[in-house]
Amino acid sequence: MDQTDGRVLPVMLLLAAGLAMSASPALAQDLSSDGSLRRTVEGNPSSSRLADPNADLIEALGAYNRQDITAPDEKGDDPSQLRQVPDPAAEDAADPGPDAGASGTGPRQSFDLDDGPPSLVPGDGLAVPAGRANTSARPAERSGEERTEDGEAAAGENQGDDLPDPLNPTLGAGITDETRGAQSILRSNQAAETVDRVRRLNRADADDPFAPVGVRVGTFILYPELIQTIGASSNLQNDRDATSGAFTETIISSRLVSDWSSHQAEFNSHFSYRKDFAGDEQQDPSAAVDGRLRIDISRDTVATLRGAIDYAREDYSDVLDDESLSGRADVFSGSLAAELTHDFHPVTVGGTLTAARRSYLSLPEGSVDEDYTTLSAALRTGFDLSPAIKPFVEASLGRRLFDVPQPSERDGPSRDAWLPALRTGVALDLRDKLKGEIAVGYAWYLPDDEAARTASATTVDASLVWSPQRGTDVTLAALTSFAPELTGQSATTNYETSLAIAHSVGARTTLTAAARLGYEDSTVENDDKLLLSGEAGFNYWLNRQFALTGSYEHRRSFAVAEDSRYSADTIRLGITLQR
Repeated sequence: MDQTDGRVLPVMLLLAAGLAMSASPALAQDLSSDGSLRRTVEGNPSSSRLADPNADLIEALGAYNRQDITAPDEKGDDPSQLRQVPDPAAEDAADPGPDAGASGTGPRQSFDLDDGPPSLVPGDGLAVPAGRANTSARPAERSGEERTEDGEAAAGENQGDDLPDPLNPTLGAGITDETRGAQSILRSNQAAETVDRVRRLNRADADDPFAPVGVRVGTFILYPELIQTIGASSNLQNDRDATSGAFTETIISSRLVSDWSSHQAEFNSHFSYRKDFAGDEQQDPSAAVDGRLRIDISRDTVATLRGAIDYAREDYSDVLDDESLSGRADVFSGSLAAELTHDFHPVTVGGTLTAARRSYLSLPEGSVDEDYTTLSAALRTGFDLSPAIKPFVEASLGRRLFDVPQPSERDGPSRDAWLPALRTGVALDLRDKLKGEIAVGYAWYLPDDEAARTASATTVDASLVWSPQRGTDVTLAALTSFAPELTGQSATTNYETSLAIAHSVGARTTLTAAARLGYEDSTVENDDKLLLSGEAGFNYWLNRQFALTGSYEHRRSFAVAEDSRYSADTIRLGITLQR
């Protein structure tokens, strides 16, 4: 018995030791290191790590050692007080990204010397944006955007990649005669330049190393810009004389955007001055200022106030329809609009009141007063087929009133008229792919005096932004309006359309192109005109504040009357400064 017990005891001890070693080799290893203590305090190190202020920059350079744990910072040695952030290793494993290899271990952000470093990484030598601008066209609750308790927008897929809001309301600059905004691509001939500026302003808070930084002014963010160009044209005045020569142009623009948790306000300005060095050596200043205030009355009720002022100079021959006159008149236009919209789910009803004014100053002595005011009311009813597609119908009625309805200097009928219009269209919001509105309809120009001609026309209005692929934005704008023939005997239906494209070639270079069509359909025989123009250009950013620009434009006017025909080729080179 004693001999058997002596043999059994060593065997049992060996079995017990073997089971212990096979069951917990990791435990024995953990107990011999400080890894167990760190996992006890931090949790699984594969899902989180202590914050390293330089971790993103080091990781972007591809040199981060994921096995090292950052030492406690100035908050003390108490592990419970240490701030933790998600571990990039876990994020890379979940979403390796397009640049990751087959193993999925590539860094989250690619680093390319030609494109420049990521814009939001501290210490990269680039300024950090002033803050997120609230660019939503709708209240946060309606757009599905989540907010934190302090009212700031929570990070999510609704931020950063959205397209810019359409620049013109569908009816804003058309039959109701609402003054166009300072950033409208239909306001000037440089549509390609405008679409690139709007795109950069919209991405001011995104991960773009050359987007404007902005200057915080209280609860607003200001984005100023200066463009200085020199150029040469084969037809400086765009007329049949075709005087060629050089010119300079200075453009100062700004955008002031609110950064509020609710409601929204924005103010835009655009001032330009052009000096020609040939022909009449005329000076051509222009200015535009516009603003918008959106008030979120409730989750389903939104009020919007809009206002705009525009100043430009026009030839006497264009204002008074007299080719024998030489000189230029100062033209002021302005408008105010109030809009109220309520969503009844799925039906949306909105009403708009608009008052617009146009005045001509510095006309030749003895000229007829050509100033007039347009008052309009519009009612829209839409139906939500889905969050992305909303068809609508709209009716408007306008009244155009001249300061001098029937001038004694002219034999003619009264110039006052009614402007009714009907149209139908669809509003689209496909997030980062397609946004805006397009509508077709019919409008009438009905003078009070039966001796005057009545005009009517099909209307086409659109304001769309489309992104067929990342880095490419296509903007389409179209409007239809009635311009009174100032003798009161006829009216002209104006169709204006602009298609502009901006494409990013890397982070530094943007290529732009634009085509524009303008057609004047007059009730006067042989007075129709067609204007075509094409433009191509580039922007190359040396740093976040300075860029080189260049463009080429060809314009051609077709008309029955020979004195209205012309062509022009223009080249521009310049610099852009932004903040």
